Amino acid sequence: MYKYLLPILILLAISASAGAQNSANSPLVKENSGKDGFSTHLAFELTTPTGSAGRWSTGGGASLTISYSHFITDHMFIAPGVGGFYNSMGTDFIPQYNNIYEGTVKNWGVRVPILLGYQLRLAQDLNLAFATGPLLNINLYAREQATPNFNADPIEPAESINLFGQGFNRLDLQWDFYVGLIYKQRYSVGFSAGAGITNVASMTEGQRRLNIRRNNFSFMLSYTF
Repeated sequence: MYKYLLPILILLAISASAGAQNSANSPLVKENSGKDGFSTHLAFELTTPTGSAGRWSTGGGASLTISYSHFITDHMFIAPGVGGFYNSMGTDFIPQYNNIYEGTVKNWGVRVPILLGYQLRLAQDLNLAFATGPLLNINLYAREQATPNFNADPIEPAESINLFGQGFNRLDLQWDFYVGLIYKQRYSVGFSAGAGITNVASMTEGQRRLNIRRNNFSFMLSYTF
């Protein structure tokens, strides 16, 4: 699924750029379309791993971030931020337990985005923004929670595996693409896609070496103070 979402966001950004060039003579577009300030962002996320060879599968999560946007030009801005995130992924096989085959990867941490973007005015109270840049994930908690197996004899209880001892990295890096609409320079809704560029985990499973990267697709609600 993720491989289809990222091209869609890129096409939206290209279309927005083309629209901006075609309307360059509009007084609305020539106006300063944004202002410096703090903003908060609540995102609802889907996390899809690549390179896990079926060990992990797509799961849900959320993040809350505070950022500061500084306009370098009338329309171009840089937006560093910091926030917290929770990601989960499904797991279909946990080799540490012979009779437990299902569970959930739970990952909490701190996220530091640094985005470079462009904003333009579409109408009197409506702006379009798109941005891209790195996301640094600082992983504070990562465990694989195995669910009870009631088919085993005796029944296997729930178990919890510390993934930091299994190859889960304390740091991983993603590259983010964002497109959003801003109303009255305060309220915004947007979509983002974060592609993993470093491994979130490197682990050995039998004869296989798994180099797993984290990919996120998010629906984001934001407020600018």
